[in-house]
Amino acid sequence: MNNAALYEQANSMQKRDALNFLDDISPKLKWKKSISNILDIGCGDGGVTSMLKKYIPTDYKLLGCDISEKMVNFANDHHCNEQTSFTVLDIAGNIPEGMKGKFDHVFSFYALHWVLDQERVSRNIYDLLSKDGECFAILAASATLYDLYRILSRNNKWSTLLKDVEKYISPYHDSQDPAKETRKILEKVGYVDYKVECKNMVYTYNNFASLWKMLQAVNPFNIPKDMEEDYKQDYLNILKDMNIVPRYNTDEASVNFKYRTLVVHARKPASEF
Repeated sequence: MNNAALYEQANSMQKRDALNFLDDISPKLKWKKSISNILDIGCGDGGVTSMLKKYIPTDYKLLGCDISEKMVNFANDHHCNEQTSFTVLDIAGNIPEGMKGKFDHVFSFYALHWVLDQERVSRNIYDLLSKDGECFAILAASATLYDLYRILSRNNKWSTLLKDVEKYISPYHDSQDPAKETRKILEKVGYVDYKVECKNMVYTYNNFASLWKMLQAVNPFNIPKDMEEDYKQDYLNILKDMNIVPRYNTDEASVNFKYRTLVVHARKPASEF
């Protein structure tokens, strides 16, 4: 999951969704007349962070952050300039005092679902925002991928390597109403003017090979080199059993990858009581 070069090649789904949702939300965002300080949480390789520039005013300072130092180094090497930089930050940890209240806009694209404690994440983003600041995030609510993780973890061959499987499954995966849960958290933390939707999504990969590249890029488990081919084959067999991948012509047939996405837009009040 820390292979930035692989993630850059394999995150076409993430980029497509980020662009589509930004197209929809950008007319609704409220920008300051002066310089805007913007934060992108879970920047990864920095590619999506750079795509943000199409949607923001020309007078800005853009900071991307990620828990992975390897990702941050890659992003700084490929996307850093006088207005854009990247830093290491654990959004589930303690926020540095110097960052609190600093950002007019906080964005995040398919990153926040990696954190089980969603209230902690929501509070940290709230603390990062300036008064009247806005947050816009998309995160995975559920996906076939998580069912695959659980099935593999019950296999004796993989149970030890996948023993912490629940840490890597979206906290909303088993929820009947992820949007309702998220609204409760936002209200509890103190956000106003929030809107939350849960959307059914599908992304079509050309074949299993292209899907596998994406799965490798986001895989959180440390699979030994000499077991990688077995892991791939077991993955493929499960996908066939689930009728997601055809039993024949695997290299040629397209694959529909289904998932649900939470879309969150919220604001920190201009004054707090």
